[in-house]
Amino acid sequence: MLSISHFNRNTIKGDIFGALTSTIVALPFALAFGVTSGAGASAGIYCAILTGFFASLFGGTNQQITGPNTGLTVAMAAILTHFVSLSPENGLGAAFTVVTLAGLFQMLFGLLKLGKYFILVSYPVISGFTSGIGILIILSQIEPLFGLPLSDLSYSITTFTDTNVLLGGACLILLMLWPQRFNQVVPGSIVALLLAVMFFGISDSPLPVVGAISSELPSFSLPVWESALAGEMIKSALLIATLSTLDSLMTSLTVDSISKDLHDSDKELVGQGIGNMIAGFFGALPGGGATMRTVTNIRAGGTTPLSGMLHALFILAIVLWAGEYTAFIPVAVLSAILINVGINIIDWNFLKRLHQIPLFSVGLMISTMILSVAVDLVTAVLIGVFIANLVTIRRLSEIQLDNLSIFTDKEIAQLPSDEKALFEVVSNDVLLLNISGPIGFGVARGLKQSVSQIDQNKTLLVDFTHARFVGITSTIAIEEIILSYQNQGKDILLACLCDRIRQDFDKIKLLDKIDEKHIFKTRKDALLYMNKR
Repeated sequence: MLSISHFNRNTIKGDIFGALTSTIVALPFALAFGVTSGAGASAGIYCAILTGFFASLFGGTNQQITGPNTGLTVAMAAILTHFVSLSPENGLGAAFTVVTLAGLFQMLFGLLKLGKYFILVSYPVISGFTSGIGILIILSQIEPLFGLPLSDLSYSITTFTDTNVLLGGACLILLMLWPQRFNQVVPGSIVALLLAVMFFGISDSPLPVVGAISSELPSFSLPVWESALAGEMIKSALLIATLSTLDSLMTSLTVDSISKDLHDSDKELVGQGIGNMIAGFFGALPGGGATMRTVTNIRAGGTTPLSGMLHALFILAIVLWAGEYTAFIPVAVLSAILINVGINIIDWNFLKRLHQIPLFSVGLMISTMILSVAVDLVTAVLIGVFIANLVTIRRLSEIQLDNLSIFTDKEIAQLPSDEKALFEVVSNDVLLLNISGPIGFGVARGLKQSVSQIDQNKTLLVDFTHARFVGITSTIAIEEIILSYQNQGKDILLACLCDRIRQDFDKIKLLDKIDEKHIFKTRKDALLYMNKR
């Protein structure tokens, strides 16, 4: 978030240079994403302006540059098409209401302190998801480049020698071969854009162009709400909010690693939410943290939120002064830029190592990628996260099961000498069940199985000396064990309950079911009680 301290001579120069450099990088992408979304180039441009300004003003990552990006563009293109088909009259307005609603959801995520949970996503899911987006963005450029959808495309010499296709192909080759070290001086996308404009100027070919962007500021539009579309609107808004959140927080982590500073995830979500909410009011695309533009800003000297705000203002100035000149930009060069982006965000590093990675992780990545392309992004993420979490819970449960043990002669030999002596006296009448570490809900079944396999003619002493947390499901399992013993007329003793476990037990009145004299502060006290009895 911007503060008065950010206005000082030590940082202002770096912020200006960072903003200028990131603006040069951002312009071609903003145009390309706007055209690809179906909302027009101005929707991408004003996304960069509105989300870039307000996310920097209110966000929690100092050097973050916000704007349109690949995943959000793919999602928004699908949302626009879907809503217009459902409601030709109000579909466009409903789609941008989704953007505003997504901003509100993001603000809610931040206010509820949910930022830290969004980055706890399995890497194969993220890899498959981003790779799927890469494939989608490549497929989305087939029609702008060839003039026909993929299903109607004829693979003939005429198709591939069309001027528009040749120009796009040449720009793509330039982008792929442009040396990385030159990007620090002049980004390849700017070079491709300028060369394409020059070719259009000297060529007589009727190439499709972006069209002029009006120098007038976009008008404010009230949200459009249709009850028949309410479910679809909320679902789409959650998708946009989630995508923007993931992009922004992943970029924030990149900033942390470069700047050696720490961002505020929840404040960042509030800032991004404000930016997207305002973008929706003005018919702009949703935005999120843009890693490449952010890194460019940092490398050029940007250090405070002022750099992101200046970045937005520089783009605004260019549009107001030179918006009419976008009429000379061929669509083919924007297609080339986006195809190059799509190729680059596919996780080739993961794909090259499929033979070295565990089969489950490979399956999770591939299935998430296929679902992203063949079904939709929401389904892909939900199924991927669900499966990954199930497997993680199973693995954690297996580890936690090791924390449940009936004391054998080996464990008893490791007890302190006084406790060992006490236990030896009552060993024929007492079983000692040790519970240690955190015990989550996945362990409840294993806990009941452990107890069911022991001699229930003996008194059971449950030792919580090393336990720190017992989930509600395992708490209920312990309650069932207690009731089972009591129904058989047998005693069950509890020892060394920490405050947190005692509070969890109190929530379901578990301790009310046990005689107070059977609850002990220490294991030794319980063994002394058994000896006296």
